[in-house]
Amino acid sequence: MTFYSAGMHLIKLLRRPYLLAATLVGLVSVSLAIFVLDMNHEDTLARYQRGQALRVGYAIEEPFAMVEVDGRVTGEAPEVLRHALRSLGRENVVWLQADLASLIHELESGRIDIIAAGMFVTPARAQRVLFTRPTATIQPGLLVRYGNPLHLRSLSHIAAQPTVKLAVIDGSVEQQLAHKAALSEAQIQAFPDAAAAAGAVRTGLADVFMLSFVSLHFLVTRAEAGIFELVAPDTTRDGNFAGLPAFAMRLEDKRLRDAIDNALADFLGSPAHLELMRRFGLLDDNIALAPGISG
Repeated sequence: MTFYSAGMHLIKLLRRPYLLAATLVGLVSVSLAIFVLDMNHEDTLARYQRGQALRVGYAIEEPFAMVEVDGRVTGEAPEVLRHALRSLGRENVVWLQADLASLIHELESGRIDIIAAGMFVTPARAQRVLFTRPTATIQPGLLVRYGNPLHLRSLSHIAAQPTVKLAVIDGSVEQQLAHKAALSEAQIQAFPDAAAAAGAVRTGLADVFMLSFVSLHFLVTRAEAGIFELVAPDTTRDGNFAGLPAFAMRLEDKRLRDAIDNALADFLGSPAHLELMRRFGLLDDNIALAPGISG
């Protein structure tokens, strides 16, 4: 089309207002579609830096993640994440609670952007999510009724007694360890959270509850005296398993993972970090940092 013919075409459009309006609407629609496509190509870090809130998923497991009386989400994972995000220049977060077993699905489906729940790094999980460097090193523990009437000391001991019922949190590393220790399906009872599992031990529906030693210690210190007893598993029988809690995000969010990792590198093990962790009952031994996880 020549410059002359283009000019004549525009003059015809001007003589027909409805055609001009339709043309303008079409141009606006195309521009809007291009803008939306550009937004969809942004990764999570870019959207966060542009002002969009990060949706952070958590599951209740004290002291890693919990809710205060006033509704504020706190615990080891939320507080360390807050510090990391502040170092990125903002702290714009929406907290979303879910069961531990559903958190990775919520992340993959796009309903949350980060998991901050003290989730342990495992090879199977690392196939589905990106983990940051671990924030701590955590040993397992066993919660039994006071006096430990069945003298339970290890998963191997539990497996050898087919009538003993072990409570675990559904989707937890402890559930995987129970399967590896050859406990029968009838012995393993999965619960949505620590409160339900501890309640099962208290009422006799389960004989023992396996979770991180730190979490169980937190629970025992807040329960009535003479209800529960905390046992450190016999590592000569079960092996010296140490859980490595970390933050998790989608596989495509490597830039977000790297940004949080860089912030953690300057914070973990610092005096401020140690002081923060002691508020939640974690000791210096729990903060013996493992090498960062790459992916």
